[in-house]
Amino acid sequence: MAGVNGMAVAATGAGLLFAWSGIRGGKVTGNLRALLAGQQPKTGNAEPVTTPTAPGTPLTGTGTGPQPGVSSSGGAYGSGALQSLWIIAGGSPAKAGVAACIAQHESGGDAGVTSANPDGGTNVGLWQLDTKGKGAGYTVAQLQHPLTNARVAVAGSSDGTDWSAWATAPMCGV
Repeated sequence: MAGVNGMAVAATGAGLLFAWSGIRGGKVTGNLRALLAGQQPKTGNAEPVTTPTAPGTPLTGTGTGPQPGVSSSGGAYGSGALQSLWIIAGGSPAKAGVAACIAQHESGGDAGVTSANPDGGTNVGLWQLDTKGKGAGYTVAQLQHPLTNARVAVAGSSDGTDWSAWATAPMCGV
């Protein structure tokens, strides 16, 4: 019988705690205290990762908003929710802040936005993935799904180490 690696169990627990805190809102330390006390972590409303609101709802992101020519179907993710989404999609937690900044500058945090790309493709979703570039092989509808868009952005940016395809990267210090 193989033994259980304690470090693997601890790392898994820590990852779950980060994901819970990011999705449900609240601070990691507060949620950890609650777990250690045998209580269910509290759920806040600090920008949980959710489906964007109904069409016609004004954007509320703190970035520069959609770039010129971007059409929006409403609803926006804030910085904390974008960071959580990046991590859930497999992105490095160390790169989550920059990734969220880029998404806010690209789309205003709106998963439904699209814009024309000079290469003839369409830029889609949170990270404005080009259907003829980083988003090639996906439909517009697929790229408008927040988790799919985040996963493709993680892969397309080499886990946040190469933002050369994003014109807004310099606005985020990259």
